[in-house]
Amino acid sequence: MADYQPVALQTVFDVTAVVNLSYYRLPQDYAFSGEQHPFWEFLYVDRGSVVVTAGADRYQLHAGELAFHRPDEFHSFRAMGEANIFVVSFCCASPAMHRLEEKVLRLHQREKQSLRLLLDEAALAYEHFEGEPPIVNLAKRADAPWGSDQLIKVCLEQFLICITRRDDTIGFSQRAVTEAQLQQRQTLAQQACDYLAVHYAEKITLASLAAALGVSVSQLKRVFREQVGKTAVHYLNSLRVQEAKRLIRRGELNFTQIAERIGIESIYYFSNLFKKYAGISPSEYAKSLKS
Repeated sequence: MADYQPVALQTVFDVTAVVNLSYYRLPQDYAFSGEQHPFWEFLYVDRGSVVVTAGADRYQLHAGELAFHRPDEFHSFRAMGEANIFVVSFCCASPAMHRLEEKVLRLHQREKQSLRLLLDEAALAYEHFEGEPPIVNLAKRADAPWGSDQLIKVCLEQFLICITRRDDTIGFSQRAVTEAQLQQRQTLAQQACDYLAVHYAEKITLASLAAALGVSVSQLKRVFREQVGKTAVHYLNSLRVQEAKRLIRRGELNFTQIAERIGIESIYYFSNLFKKYAGISPSEYAKSLKS
């Protein structure tokens, strides 16, 4: 009979409890006043951008990035425009956790998928929250799937191992941001919005908009998306469709004239654009006003 020798499995991360597993859809410029607690937490930005204050550090997180708060570290954040975030709070006394302090991590696709599995299982297992961050008292669902607690533990520990193995993290100092810098970005985004509100009927490109504001195209694209929560092109098209709706309600112009009035030469393109942003065609919208 063979003499088998079991090999002990080392545990580098031992998550013993979860406190919060929530996905939040933050409204424009939402500000969380802050808190501190005796457990670990990480904040992952799924859409948009947030500025985080943690202890003496202030840094910016973009979509696809996350950062950890160590136990008893006071932290707060502010959304830059609209943002969607995933907050995970958990208890883990493993020494390896300290390898994740004061770092910003940009997740790879596989890690994003792992985080999605964790979020999906949490939604099935626990009462979770969507909206503005509340004070969380996590409660198990009566219909939670069998084994969900252990699956969440395994998913979270696997995620922690994968991101700790990497050596391409970003230090907080590399993402440090001052109040003056934030104000400059907010001012640039507002100037861009104001310009588009006045000139939406003209032939506008990202290059012409950037030139009018005295910045580079790359800076304009980055700041506008960060502050407004959508691209400048999306914002411009929304303005045009809103004006088209107003003109249709007035009933004084045909669709070709309305398209020209909002800076669109092709009636075919106008119809497609209107349906994309309004959900119905211009003719359907006009008919709805008469019913």
